[in-house]
Amino acid sequence: MTALSVTSGLAWAGPKLSGSYVGDTYGQVELHMDGDRLVGTSSGSGGGCKFSAGTEVLTGEFQGNVLVATLQVCLAGTPECVGARSFPTLATYNPQSGVLSARLRLPKGCHSPGLKDFVLFLRSTGAGESEDDAAKEGALGGREAVADEEDAAEPKGSETRASPTGPGPVEQGLLFLASKSPKKWEFAQTRFEAALVANPQDIDALVGMAASHLGRSNPSKAQESLSRIRPVPPTRPDVYAWQAYAADAQGDINRVQPLLRKALELNWSPENPKPWEEALVKALAGDIELAQKQMKSRKRAPGREAAGAGSPSP
Repeated sequence: MTALSVTSGLAWAGPKLSGSYVGDTYGQVELHMDGDRLVGTSSGSGGGCKFSAGTEVLTGEFQGNVLVATLQVCLAGTPECVGARSFPTLATYNPQSGVLSARLRLPKGCHSPGLKDFVLFLRSTGAGESEDDAAKEGALGGREAVADEEDAAEPKGSETRASPTGPGPVEQGLLFLASKSPKKWEFAQTRFEAALVANPQDIDALVGMAASHLGRSNPSKAQESLSRIRPVPPTRPDVYAWQAYAADAQGDINRVQPLLRKALELNWSPENPKPWEEALVKALAGDIELAQKQMKSRKRAPGREAAGAGSPSP
């Protein structure tokens, strides 16, 4: 998979939403675009969470009809659940019904007033749907946006790759990594986790998980993900490069050069990094240059030996 195929397939222009939307969780919300960012503020009209007027309850950026969002919801249940909390999620927008919906993963034992089946939905006040129809639409849209455990448990090949209806979890995760925004690395991790439930040996997802962990300063977790790729296919030299990055982040400097040389020997190209590899190449720039020089030196050495061996007369 090339960087071009990921970005060209996913970097769609999203919808431009504005106006009043309503839902059981928030009551009425005013949506507007701030550049490429969608912002939603409570109108103070009630809803399950009863946020005061002007409270920012939704922010996000569209990738096609998928909104990479952060939603604020109120929680209830155990003592640890009380209060409002922000959750990263993927939401979908249906332009035909005017419904924006997202499935949320709440902490165990928690629930949110007005949140039906963990799906939050907002319906345009200009749409002609009933509340029940909007709820059904929200549930369907939420399931498309974030695969829950039951859906992901079925090992369907199309679940982890781009489909005619949109990008699969791996492609979404790689796009979030390529955005270079630390806020989106958490989204990336959830996408790779969904892909790995469907296929525990998905190399793209395991590498993506490692990249996500390294971006969030957790090299030991990154190493755990990479160690699951056994054996490393000859066609995936990037795995060795990521292992070198994880080793460097853990202070295991003796492993960095051998791993980089292995990656380079298998034709890994740091000169043309994929978008999600740029942080790796930047962090190991000096080590990569040294490994390349060592390889060039080794390639020249056999030639000199061969020339010397053939020079004496028989």
